[in-house]
Amino acid sequence: MDYTKVGKQILERMGGKDNVISLVHCMTRLRFTLKDESIVDDELVKKTKGVMGIMKKSGQYQIIIGNEVGAVYKEICKLGNFQNNKKIQNNKPKEKQGILSTILDVISGCMAPVIPALIGAAMIKVLLTVLPMMGLLDSSSQTFELISIIGDGAFFFMPVLIAMSAANKFNTNQYYAASLALIILHPNFIKLMSTANEAGLTVKFFNLIPVTYASYAYSVIPIILGVWVLSYIEKFVDKITPPITKNFLKPMLVVLFTAPIVMVVVGPLGSIFGDVLSSVIYFIHDKLGFIALGLVAGIYPFIVMAGMHHAFTPIKLSMIATTGYEAFICISEFCSNMAQGAAALAVTMKTKNKDLKQTAGSSAFSALVAGITEPALYGITVRLKRPMLGACIGAATGGLVGGFFQLKCFGVATPALVTIPQYIESTRSESLIYILITAAVTIGVSFIATYFIGFEDVVDEEDEEIEETNSSLNLNTGTKVPSPIEGVVVPLEEVNDSTFSTGVLGKGIAVIPTKGEVISPFDGTVDAFFETHHALGLKSNDGLEMLIHVGLETVNLKGKYFTPKVKTGDKVKTGDVLLTFDINGIKEEGYDIVTPIIITNSEKYMEVINTNDENTTQLQNLITVV
Repeated sequence: MDYTKVGKQILERMGGKDNVISLVHCMTRLRFTLKDESIVDDELVKKTKGVMGIMKKSGQYQIIIGNEVGAVYKEICKLGNFQNNKKIQNNKPKEKQGILSTILDVISGCMAPVIPALIGAAMIKVLLTVLPMMGLLDSSSQTFELISIIGDGAFFFMPVLIAMSAANKFNTNQYYAASLALIILHPNFIKLMSTANEAGLTVKFFNLIPVTYASYAYSVIPIILGVWVLSYIEKFVDKITPPITKNFLKPMLVVLFTAPIVMVVVGPLGSIFGDVLSSVIYFIHDKLGFIALGLVAGIYPFIVMAGMHHAFTPIKLSMIATTGYEAFICISEFCSNMAQGAAALAVTMKTKNKDLKQTAGSSAFSALVAGITEPALYGITVRLKRPMLGACIGAATGGLVGGFFQLKCFGVATPALVTIPQYIESTRSESLIYILITAAVTIGVSFIATYFIGFEDVVDEEDEEIEETNSSLNLNTGTKVPSPIEGVVVPLEEVNDSTFSTGVLGKGIAVIPTKGEVISPFDGTVDAFFETHHALGLKSNDGLEMLIHVGLETVNLKGKYFTPKVKTGDKVKTGDVLLTFDINGIKEEGYDIVTPIIITNSEKYMEVINTNDENTTQLQNLITVV
């Protein structure tokens, strides 16, 4: 890959450096914050060589690159001083999110920049398992102790790393934030709190205000809450301090006000919240046993797509710090990663497209060996759709096997073949055999399922003309698809749900309905009608497949406000009423009424062109497939 060329093209297609507020990157993605996203041509960005996909989430325009993201990032930074960018006020209205979504987004956003440091430390811990097994290092030696300290440092002092990341998230001073973390990790503070706790006593400020005992080493949530409080206190102190005293009075007051609040209120609350979150997750594990591992492993790719996987990191770290191991999430992640790699490997073996074969091969290696699955996820399984089913089947099967064997993980290095030593239990010699069996089953089932389920192969450019000539069903006829609904037209990428906005289900458009009625836009069949009646799938007599999804998350209404007029399997004519719904009732329940209209087999068409009209009526031309 020519990193300079790719970086230049990406920056140009982002609207140039003047349109970039800030740029950071994680393990596989460039994360842009833009002044105006509307000037970016998503399709053009996707066509950039080296780009595997895009995602818009939490105000960021994310471009998925894969393992080479660091090199591309450096080249883009040469074209604009983005490494030192400070956040600029963006006047674009923020998207409304639920409390849980906001919390998960904050945790994920604070964790993502820290992951490389944690992976480096975790890999050192893997070495500490491998080297003594090979007889190259004595576990009782001083060298072992020193390397152990090197591997544990990033985890013990993780609140400091998180504080720096959270300061960027909340737009406050990084050094104040780091100071807060260092205060609650100070050896004397730890000793004071531990001694009092062991003696059954309570430490108090001014002999009045109790300081609740909590352990902050290895923790995440307490310091995130602390930096959040800091962001408000810093602004408040800045307002009340005279300009002539800001250099010395402001820093003192910021720390003096914030630190006690963190010690007394926010820190303990964060610790409690983390314990509750962990308890809920492991309650599910306790109730379902090894079945829970299969379920989580099977759905884990969708958790990654939602960007929620980093939110599990503090839970895993807390469990490992408390018990020495983690036996649920880590095993599910391992199986999911192996399954994605195996599915990509099956595509490599089966595809006749040379470019896809190369991409799938490198993606498989990345997922299986290094544990980086996004190239396989976005570049292969999501893109080709059916391989995702094979990967989910393999991951779920592997999760069940790993759960049955009661596997444990003793580190948080990225789940991959090279990190298998972190799943070896010193008191169970058979644990190595168990993890290898789990890996083999996951890879084998995922590979076989993907290979035989198959996928719509990508045709080489030089073969396209021949295939189109010989095809008995030519879909590229420039068919106009009328609108099944009346309302205001919205670009699909602006829908506040990544399942639709990223094009995972296919290309299309969205409509904010002004009339609570869905009609058939063509002659065809009701291919699927969800039990909750909020969404239905249609198939035209010409083979076009459409999904109409009324509102976001409206599945939770369980059919309330929806009145179906047809059922699965019914033949329908253009204009037939399929569904009626109560717009005001749905809105009053707090749900977004925007309705995505997706061409779910859009990969069969050269292009899906949406209308430029701002409003649409029923049966007005909405989409053209070419």
